Amino acid sequence: MNYEALVTPIDLRELAKSLGWELVDEGLVDRLYVLRNKSYPRRQLVFPMDMTAPDYAESSYKQIEKLGEMLGECPRTLMARALNIRDDTLRFRVFSSQSADRSLPLGFATTLVSGVQQLLKASACTVMRPRVHHPRLTFSEAQQLIEKSRFGHTEPGSFVLRVSCPVHALDVQGELPSDDENSLPFVRRVTVSLKRGMEQLIRAIETDSLDRLVESVKAESAPLISSNLCEALNQFYDESLENGLDVSFEWSVSEPVAIKDSLKRPLRFQQDYFGRIEEVRRELRDSEGHTTDTFIGTVERLSGEMGEDGKRAGEVILNLLIQGESIRAKAILSSDQYYEADRAHMTEGAYIQVRGKLQPGRQPRQMSELSQFKLIAPG
Repeated sequence: MNYEALVTPIDLRELAKSLGWELVDEGLVDRLYVLRNKSYPRRQLVFPMDMTAPDYAESSYKQIEKLGEMLGECPRTLMARALNIRDDTLRFRVFSSQSADRSLPLGFATTLVSGVQQLLKASACTVMRPRVHHPRLTFSEAQQLIEKSRFGHTEPGSFVLRVSCPVHALDVQGELPSDDENSLPFVRRVTVSLKRGMEQLIRAIETDSLDRLVESVKAESAPLISSNLCEALNQFYDESLENGLDVSFEWSVSEPVAIKDSLKRPLRFQQDYFGRIEEVRRELRDSEGHTTDTFIGTVERLSGEMGEDGKRAGEVILNLLIQGESIRAKAILSSDQYYEADRAHMTEGAYIQVRGKLQPGRQPRQMSELSQFKLIAPG
């Protein structure tokens, strides 16, 4: 039997306790967890304390089914909660009237994963050193959080991306604005900081007070919003889909800290919010301007057209590797450059080397004045 696929007895016990069930000590003598709930005086939850017990798999799942019946919840949902009980879980739901088949453009799906990583990194850097713009998201703690977090199965309901962050994964120190939260684990500070920063953005957009928000963020010694967070959020928007985004948080019950009601409510970014978030990003950026440099990357999409000379030229989408992060960029290529781009796109493991002016802004960022574009063939 594959015990790793089962909920452990302790995690199942903690799930039940988080739902209002109390442990009956008398059952421990017989190596059984017995739990009761005043709301269900005629019901008990009973399952072995040992995963090696012959009937543990059947017994544990029956208890989850029983809980689902009483709570009106799907057992599969409760099972997922039990398996991730030591994690803070973030759910990003992309919804759009343009995507009735519940599918997404492949390039946008890739961008979503990149956006989640940047959101967590931005929030982790804010916990470590709050500022309105992080020149680089390179704190080792931020990278460790990405390595410890897990990408879960997608869920029903348009497109739902689920990410679990083990709440006790990192033993590091950081600072949040509120002194009463300095005792929280680092990962919990990151997820709480992310939730509150996004709440501030939504509130300012909906109350038409973005100017006041930007002024207050710039004046704060420990702001929750950074240009990096805004840039990451904009990766969750696709112009062709005109989508919105719901973000919900499920807090680990293994960390006994009272979470305020406001932290339990999901957040909704409607499609017209993303343009305003881009305005905030530009305002919080220390220095806007282009970057002229030589970049390494891959060719993600070719959209050129045939010219009168019988050669293709035009727009391509590139995936540039910059300081350990992937940045999507749009460029207009000559026929010779387009030929190299097509070769790179069709060659497994190939990269391109391009030199040009990379403009700031939402992805894909505009790239112009290309002075070099060549194929780097795989070794």
